[in-house]
Amino acid sequence: MRILITNTLYAPNKVGGAEKSVQILAEKFVLLGHVVKVVCLDKQDSNYEIKGVSITALKIKNIYWPFNNSPKASSQKFLWHLKDSKNVNYSNEFHKIFKEFKPDVLFTNNLSGFSTNIWSIAKGLNLPVVHTLRDYYLQCPKITKFKNEKNCKTLCVDCKLLSITKKKDSAKVDHVIGISNYILQDHLKNGYFKDVQNQVIYNGFNIKSKHNAIDNDKIVFGYIGQLNKSKGVELLLQSFSNIKSKNWQLLIAGNIEEEYLNYLKEINNSNQIKFIGFTNSNDFFKKIDVLIVPSLWHEPFGRVVLESIIHKKPVIGSKRGGILELLSNNKAFIFNPDDESLNLLIEKIILDKNFLNSFNFDEEFLNQFKIEKVVEEYLNVFHKLLMNEGKIK
Repeated sequence: MRILITNTLYAPNKVGGAEKSVQILAEKFVLLGHVVKVVCLDKQDSNYEIKGVSITALKIKNIYWPFNNSPKASSQKFLWHLKDSKNVNYSNEFHKIFKEFKPDVLFTNNLSGFSTNIWSIAKGLNLPVVHTLRDYYLQCPKITKFKNEKNCKTLCVDCKLLSITKKKDSAKVDHVIGISNYILQDHLKNGYFKDVQNQVIYNGFNIKSKHNAIDNDKIVFGYIGQLNKSKGVELLLQSFSNIKSKNWQLLIAGNIEEEYLNYLKEINNSNQIKFIGFTNSNDFFKKIDVLIVPSLWHEPFGRVVLESIIHKKPVIGSKRGGILELLSNNKAFIFNPDDESLNLLIEKIILDKNFLNSFNFDEEFLNQFKIEKVVEEYLNVFHKLLMNEGKIK
């Protein structure tokens, strides 16, 4: 099978879990004998290969490169998103790629920068389209549905305007997949993918037991990921400022700009908190007793939750988005970020470390996240679409 994958970014450009998940799928498809091409965005056009996956990077065709977190005026941001709501500037490139690569199926993921116009091009060529929901781009140009320190219950005027075309185009998809039931249902109930086949396929992982015991008196809490308001980093620091005990340490891993670091230290400048910068996740999990995922926004999945469980490290997770599904058999470790329950959980663990032993590392539960199972589910979707269209028997 010839599979064409699109995602906003691809290795070596990485921001978060979406890029990891797409790369793992692409490489597994290749190992199973399929021919895979990935189309992504970059600052310049280029072609390269990683582990048998052919990658075509297209130069961003908008007024600026949006993935370096450099500050932009509100007017610039609106113009960028307005252009991105129906960006037709890649039409020639995709027509050429479709013609030369001759894919059997188009598998789209994050579309920020490309826009949903790619679905229109594919349908014009009678090419089956499978889309995986990994963020809220189709509803919110900021992809988070998080504004003014709150999750958006309804779309603001700007989001409604910028999502009109996206919602209409969503009906052109043949099969839509949610990486959690939460993100799938959130789109369906808001009128997206009308009459489109749908299902949940969780992100896939190479699951091997990686138990790393820590033998020390202090409880070592950890946070790893992007450092910003919506991820709950400020809430995390505020919670530890209320802890009277000194029998703990907090390690915070992730790239951070100096200005924001200084701001965070104003919230809590305890010498028991260490910002350790970008850190390899395998090394990070060796250093901690328990992971905290304090997200304020509704995480579509929460990849770091599964990474921690695979490393046999308990997880304290917020009651947000897909995190609830990943901790569905560990409800005692879920907290509401709107009240004091995070403080109470932290204090409970400090007072009685044995509480962590009650975390359920259920092997049967983890089976649904095995990469082999996830790849098989995706290939079944592709095969069924091609059979329905008479392209294979």
